[in-house]
Amino acid sequence: MLAILRFFYDWTGDYGLAIILLTVTVRIFMLPLTIKQTKSMQEMKKLQPKLKKLQDKYKDDKQKLQEEIMKFYSEHKVNPLAGCLPLLLQLPIMFSLFGVLRLKNVKLGHSFLFIIKDLSLPAGKARLALAPLALTPYLVLIVVLVVSTYIPSKMMSADPQQDRMMLFMSAFMAYLGWTLPAGVLLYLVVSNVWTMGQQYITLRGTEAAT
Repeated sequence: MLAILRFFYDWTGDYGLAIILLTVTVRIFMLPLTIKQTKSMQEMKKLQPKLKKLQDKYKDDKQKLQEEIMKFYSEHKVNPLAGCLPLLLQLPIMFSLFGVLRLKNVKLGHSFLFIIKDLSLPAGKARLALAPLALTPYLVLIVVLVVSTYIPSKMMSADPQQDRMMLFMSAFMAYLGWTLPAGVLLYLVVSNVWTMGQQYITLRGTEAAT
């Protein structure tokens, strides 16, 4: 991870831009998988009313409900866990980036376009180390992270219960945003923005085809 970041840094002279290029590279390599994920989630959204009928029909028989749901997924050839795979594939990258940003002997504490003073600092520590005005970009980054986490899920949701879960997830991301290094937040924000754009283009293409 350190070698990759330094490779992009040699191009840009800015570790924030290096993280952005890293994120874009990762998302390009994952593009076939994430397009398939978006289409699968769109199918799940369309099938949600039928699934709700099954849940109402067998609400008093949990075992039968599970059997019918699995049969339902099999018949319609959808995988409810498809949306988790791209995130799981990105976890090693996020952990590696987190580890690199915490290395004491590696000088990655450069600013991002002179906006974020230290990419290795989380907002919680930046609050103590920096002046209030310098803390503002960290807080803005957290807000953008929360919003960009919620919007892609809202685009694919047709279930009020799932909406509530996404609100909880967004609140959890606010907590992570306070504790994770700003460089990791930058990676997550760029990845989320990419997801929003990709979902919009993929869904428009799917609607035009139908």
